[in-house]
Amino acid sequence: MARLPKLMRAVLSPPNVSRAKALSLSERLSAATHLASSLEYLTTDRDRRPGGLNNWEVNREAFSTWSPRLVKVLDFAARPRVTRAVHVARVGAAVALLAPSPRPVRVAANAVLSGTSLLLYPINHYGTDGSDQVSFLVQSVATVARAGERNPQVVDACLWFVALQSTLSYAVSGWVKIISPTWRSGRALPGVMRTLTYGDRTAWELARRHPRAAHVLCAGVLALECAFPAVFLAKGRPAPLMLGSAALFHLANARVMGLGRFLWSFVSMHPAVLYAAGPREHVGAEGRVERRDDALPVLAMGMLAAGLGALQAEKVRQSRTVLRGRGDEREFTASSGNTISYRRTGPDGAADDGTQPVVILENGLVATVEHWEWIVRGLSQRFPVVTYHRAGYGRSTYAGREGDEYGLHTAVDDLVDLVGHTAGDRSVFVVGHSLGGYLALKAADRLPGRILGIGLLDSSHPAELQRSSRQARGAEQFSRVLSNMNVSLKLGMGALLTHPDWVDRLPEEIRELLVAQYRDPRMWAAGRREWRAVQEEFTSFDGTMPDPGVPLLVMTAGHTASQDPVQTELHAELAESAPHAAHHIIDNADHDSVLTNRETAEYVVKLMSDFVASLGEEAARTEKEEDSHERPAS
Repeated sequence: MARLPKLMRAVLSPPNVSRAKALSLSERLSAATHLASSLEYLTTDRDRRPGGLNNWEVNREAFSTWSPRLVKVLDFAARPRVTRAVHVARVGAAVALLAPSPRPVRVAANAVLSGTSLLLYPINHYGTDGSDQVSFLVQSVATVARAGERNPQVVDACLWFVALQSTLSYAVSGWVKIISPTWRSGRALPGVMRTLTYGDRTAWELARRHPRAAHVLCAGVLALECAFPAVFLAKGRPAPLMLGSAALFHLANARVMGLGRFLWSFVSMHPAVLYAAGPREHVGAEGRVERRDDALPVLAMGMLAAGLGALQAEKVRQSRTVLRGRGDEREFTASSGNTISYRRTGPDGAADDGTQPVVILENGLVATVEHWEWIVRGLSQRFPVVTYHRAGYGRSTYAGREGDEYGLHTAVDDLVDLVGHTAGDRSVFVVGHSLGGYLALKAADRLPGRILGIGLLDSSHPAELQRSSRQARGAEQFSRVLSNMNVSLKLGMGALLTHPDWVDRLPEEIRELLVAQYRDPRMWAAGRREWRAVQEEFTSFDGTMPDPGVPLLVMTAGHTASQDPVQTELHAELAESAPHAAHHIIDNADHDSVLTNRETAEYVVKLMSDFVASLGEEAARTEKEEDSHERPAS
């Protein structure tokens, strides 16, 4: 018991790792990763033969667009004798670093390992994972540090770089995991242990029999990774305990999951963390006091602050673009209290004789009115067309508070109010894409005698999560995407999102607005709110469909039909349930391009126009027949 206080003091004391020791330990641990990697390659020559995972004749197709000169270099390096010679050289370099070699040898050995890592990475798919990337980073930094070893500031900058990279790696890994309900619930550990690639039957059995322990272990991993920046607090006192825990975590992964090289590669960053987190002054060789140079973290923090400031400024600019809209939007307040922004286009003046129905377009989930642009341009040549943003999208505002209970009935209420506000006494033809189709169906019985017909464009169906395994899997992935996007966009990371390909399929003059909407946190927050309501309603669906009682035009994207036959069956059932219906499969279109591709949109416009015309002709025949029955015989 007397040893316990001493142990606690030792564990919680500020780390005292010298500059030379930190550099030496980091490069040696990283060299062990490269040594194991090259020995694995030398003993798995069959993987480079025809049919093997690393056969270059197959893998080189992925680099066909690269520079011809570079491909020639890779062709040379991929020759069996050359590859074997390179790995033998890597083994020699790693052994030289593990031995007490002089500085020039260490500079050369580090350069060999980092340089050959770059050369071999494209041609060796086996093992090109996080351990290789970390060991390449450490070895490259060690090369610079050894080359500039006579300048302490260079070495300190290199060690700080590795320490900050290690902190970033752990913290990002933790915060990505904490968003996942699988990790938060503790299901991640038994799930991984059950897989063929990384699983372990004994560990899986233990996790299955002791779910609480598995949950605690998952929570411990999340806590360790998310809180990893705390290694720099209190003069680095938490660092030894946290780094020791991380090393045990990697050791367990090496034993259970077979990730042996991960242990050496990630632990190779730990000495740099201990050096950077500890006191600024260290007792170095020959008892001399050496002072650590902390210019790099100060510079990094300044750059981070400037970057975050720029991202927030861009977020404000994008928000203004969204709220500015296109300049011709109108607004009204719905009975729900939501402010609804809408656009009305179509024939004006004498061109609108009042006989055509008003076409109202209902957006899908996480989509805006601009997605309909090609269809709007086609339909508005003949019909009055109304597009609008649901509450929380674009310029429309949601009257409730974040976290309030929300149901799809609110969106239906707003749609019903929109019809009354924009159509007057005219009949309407409502077209819904994706979720919008289901909302249109739900609104139909609230508008008796007003709706001429409904168009369902690759529509959602309330039974899809129950009957379609593809839709159920997609729902899980979509939930994760919404969670990640909601958090990152609120932090101002929208400017880092890649430019969506579908934006460039729409007219150039609205692309800036589309990108701003795509990066708008309000839209994703509204989408997440609606998605929760969708999941609640669809998972509890009892089989009772809304009864529109009006003709239906059902349009299924060809990709949906080929990839998810169950969804096609559901669309067919919708058509069969209507008093009059037409069902079309739209070839060469997916769920999004059915709107955003110009040629496809023009075909959709033709289908809608013909269907509405057929409804008008049928209504005229019915009216004529009724008149003939009422007219007395002469």
